Amino acid sequence: MMEDKNKQYPILKYGLVSDNSEPGYVKVTFNDDDDFVTDFMPVLVRKSKTDKESWPLEINEHVVCLMLHDCDEGIVLGAIPSDEDAPDSGEADGKFRKKFSDGTVIEYDKVAHSLTVDVKGRAEVKTSGSVLVDAGSSLDAKAAIKAVISAPEVEVSATVKATISAPLITLEGAVTVMGALTAASIATSGGGAITAGGNMSVTGEVSAAKVSAGGIDLALHKHSGVQTGPGISGPAVP
Repeated sequence: MMEDKNKQYPILKYGLVSDNSEPGYVKVTFNDDDDFVTDFMPVLVRKSKTDKESWPLEINEHVVCLMLHDCDEGIVLGAIPSDEDAPDSGEADGKFRKKFSDGTVIEYDKVAHSLTVDVKGRAEVKTSGSVLVDAGSSLDAKAAIKAVISAPEVEVSATVKATISAPLITLEGAVTVMGALTAASIATSGGGAITAGGNMSVTGEVSAAKVSAGGIDLALHKHSGVQTGPGISGPAVP
């Protein structure tokens, strides 16, 4: 078979990104070719039709290109490490990592079955549908300053025990307790009343400015049939 001597074959060339102002395209400078600068060339991506992704190459990023026609045409295959830009120091077998210049790291360790997202700033999750978080073990949420849950209706359910611990707890609005209520101390303010539909048992002292039962005032009521000696007075007079 005769080889076409005029046919140009693609070659690999290595260079530095010199212009990234066009989304999806870059210009590359080939230092080994008298600092030749290409026209804008497309950068290889995984999707480009209805689904898209973007991670622009940076200026002076070391890239490998597939070039045709005396470097008149080509494509940027991607970035590669160099002496100036060493590989990620956290790279290890079984780990998928993305490390950003601000220190943010997204890492999945398939050996430890562990996903880590360490964001050096604000993180936002927004969805038009529902969100489900299902932990097979414990679920811990911690905020250094304040945690806010806002919804038209909030439901918290526990099969064994629920504990709220704070130096001060404020409940605004009506409170309904369907089961037993045990309290070390109960105080009301603002003229509010405590109403119990069942029996109330107190093992300690009850102190109040006024106590009445059955319409009878404990402090001011009178008895009928009062007599001296060992006799017993009659019932209290309403």
